[in-house]
Amino acid sequence: MAFFNSKDKNKNQKKEVQTTPEPKKVKPKPTIATVISKGIKVAGNFNGNDNIQVDGQLDGNIEGNNSVQINGQHNGNITVNSLTIGRAGSVNGTVRAKTVLIEGSLMGEIQCGDLEIARSGTVSDKIHSVNLVIHGKALGAIVSDQSVAITKGSTVKAKIDSKKININGTVDGEVYASELLEIAHDGQVTTEKLQSRKVVVNGKVNGKVIASELLEVGRNGFVQGEITVKNIKTEEGGRVIGTMVIYQEPVKQIQSEVIDTETA
Repeated sequence: MAFFNSKDKNKNQKKEVQTTPEPKKVKPKPTIATVISKGIKVAGNFNGNDNIQVDGQLDGNIEGNNSVQINGQHNGNITVNSLTIGRAGSVNGTVRAKTVLIEGSLMGEIQCGDLEIARSGTVSDKIHSVNLVIHGKALGAIVSDQSVAITKGSTVKAKIDSKKININGTVDGEVYASELLEIAHDGQVTTEKLQSRKVVVNGKVNGKVIASELLEVGRNGFVQGEITVKNIKTEEGGRVIGTMVIYQEPVKQIQSEVIDTETA
């Protein structure tokens, strides 16, 4: 019989090697490369790929591929990837960007992908976007390739043209939607012409209404004016006041070719 003491046993065991865990990699926070502080006025252009924050006043153009935040005043053109105009921010010029959030004021034309006008925001010129959400004010002309949402409490005085439009605020101007136009419960529209393939009214509309497929008036809906429809559906409680005619597809006019038969 063989006896092993604890020392011999420990000699036969493999020594465990303790390893220090690698520290977790912390991603560096994005830094703002250029800051124009509040109270500072700069005349000139900025062109580059760094982030720019404007808290003062900049007279000139901003061009780049990253983001710009403006909390002061800017006069000139802006071409960037992302733009935020803060509550105290004011831009007088042309804006071109992929995404834009406006909490201050923009007095100039804007071309962008996604645009949101916050409750405190105002845009006073032409808007061309892909998708647009309005919580504040918009004055001028609006063209949106996909959708426009006008929320409760917002004010729009503009001609609106889009694929789909949902109105739950106050609108004064012509409204065109190629597919669907909805006036929600708190929506109020005063218009010379409101036109879409399908129009659904649960709010109030005063003006000329054209629905090439269907006009649907909910129980809280109210429509007053000259109405042109192909089909109409009215729930109990819904009101329609005015003249009504049947919608007819416009006839395309083919210009006849004039042949000169005179001989020399």
